[in-house]
Amino acid sequence: VVPLGKMSCDQMRAVAKIAADLGDGDIRLTVWQNLLISGVPDENVRVAIAAIEAIGLSVKASQIRAGLIACTGNAGCKFAASDTKRHAAEIGDWCESRVTIDTPLNIHVTGCHHSCAQHYISDIGLIAARVPVGEADESVEGYHLFAGGGFGPDADLGREVYRDIKAEDAPKTVEKLLKAYLAHRASPEETFLAFARRYDGDMLRKLADATEVST
Repeated sequence: VVPLGKMSCDQMRAVAKIAADLGDGDIRLTVWQNLLISGVPDENVRVAIAAIEAIGLSVKASQIRAGLIACTGNAGCKFAASDTKRHAAEIGDWCESRVTIDTPLNIHVTGCHHSCAQHYISDIGLIAARVPVGEADESVEGYHLFAGGGFGPDADLGREVYRDIKAEDAPKTVEKLLKAYLAHRASPEETFLAFARRYDGDMLRKLADATEVST
């Protein structure tokens, strides 16, 4: 697991060595910004896992972390309105320690209308925006939040649930939505996507706003 697709140079070199020494030398990239080391024999799996963990990476992730991706953001893209990588990490850190999700979940954070992180087809999608504050045309980094998007056999666009969320409020907003899902899902097997599609954006917001969040 490569958190939000970010690795140090030392980690890159170490992963390459692990692939060469313990696998078939190939490293495959996934759409979730993670890596697959292929051709690792059964007898090398434990050694490979230990080597991966020794460089600060992991082969396991929570449902929240596994489906959390972000585009480059304004740290490296002139089109982005927010620092998506940093804010996505904050969302993951905040929610992972406060909400236990037991079904697959995708959270995509994108920086602009080009939607490189494909927020509109994610369970929960955030697109960066400048959020007005004060009365002097000032603004801060923030997001509009969508829910219920999907792809493949579940293809559809997400519907807007929140508009003009300050970036600092995004983690708690996602937490509220996830807790509303756990409280109101039809059964333990119902996915977030199925839950979200039972309501329109206004109702999802009301359910989330009625949910107590952590401080």
